[in-house]
Amino acid sequence: MGIKNLLSKTRVIDIQSCLPDGVILITPEGVIQWANNVAQELLNNKELINNDINNYIDKGLICSIESAETNTASIVQLVGTEKYLEITSKSIEGAYVLSMRDATQKYKTVNNIIEEHENYKKINYDKNSFLIKLSNDLKSPLHSIIGFSQAIVDGLGGEVSEKQEKYLKIINKNSSDLLYFFNKLIELSQTESGNYDKEVKLFDISNTINTVLKTYQQLYTEKSITTNFEIEESTKKTIFSDEKAFKLMFQILIETLIRATDIGTLNVTLENADEEFLATHNLSNCSAMVITVLSSNNAILESEIPTLFDPYAVIDKSNKRTILRAIALASTRNIMNYLNGMIWAETIPLKGTAFKIILPFEKEVNE
Repeated sequence: MGIKNLLSKTRVIDIQSCLPDGVILITPEGVIQWANNVAQELLNNKELINNDINNYIDKGLICSIESAETNTASIVQLVGTEKYLEITSKSIEGAYVLSMRDATQKYKTVNNIIEEHENYKKINYDKNSFLIKLSNDLKSPLHSIIGFSQAIVDGLGGEVSEKQEKYLKIINKNSSDLLYFFNKLIELSQTESGNYDKEVKLFDISNTINTVLKTYQQLYTEKSITTNFEIEESTKKTIFSDEKAFKLMFQILIETLIRATDIGTLNVTLENADEEFLATHNLSNCSAMVITVLSSNNAILESEIPTLFDPYAVIDKSNKRTILRAIALASTRNIMNYLNGMIWAETIPLKGTAFKIILPFEKEVNE
């Protein structure tokens, strides 16, 4: 039957009773004045009229008012049951019309996802704490292997043959590489745990950046890397933030780039972030610095950018060097999350790879 034929019928069609959702009408005090058949089934009662909505739905009246005022749906629980409804409410001439549908499965599914996520976070936190606590026990044997193998190579244990020296150097190098890898893994565990002693204070960010850059002066020389540090005019240098956390993040980044570069240039720029730039990165209503580190000869492909900061995504398909880089960069992202900032990478044609850092900072108390 067509809609025109349906509407042309002379008999009255009870459309309300045909609605797929439960519908009830309540007074401002929460007294039910009318309910369709679906509502009676959902609330498990055929005699709803003149009864209080709160007898059937936990905080029914409050949820109805909030839904009407905010124009949003709410998940509510039926009194004395494990059944949940999704309700929407509209205010009409002082009364409230409620539309409701069964949301028990949806509610349980969402709760299961949340519970699994919380369990994962706890397991991950416990795993990180376990690694951190055992770090000294695991690193001590490696330090011994490195130290004794180097001592024997240096002749402290007597003369060694050329073949023995070759093997000892391999042992020494592999042990040193393993120690570095393990240190990066512990570093990642520490930053993932989020267990920071927050130390917000006033500091000169340009001095901090300069200090970190000078730390690796010998490596620059060995690898033929030049560094430049530029500060945009009118840039605010003294900021109120966690210097210790920022310095650690910047050290990890610079060290990672040096290890991945044999020759080239590291250009670092510091500038104030304008409101438009922050808005494009969902960081409105704050003050922030933008630090850019451009590596001119860094072999990062465009296809690697999406997983550059995710060691768990590259472990099955990348080499040891790529995994190490991802572990280190994941630590930088974890620290920037703690600082409420951001770090990401962009490939710039003919120039290299640029790492962008947005560091929000608090206003000084006396400002």
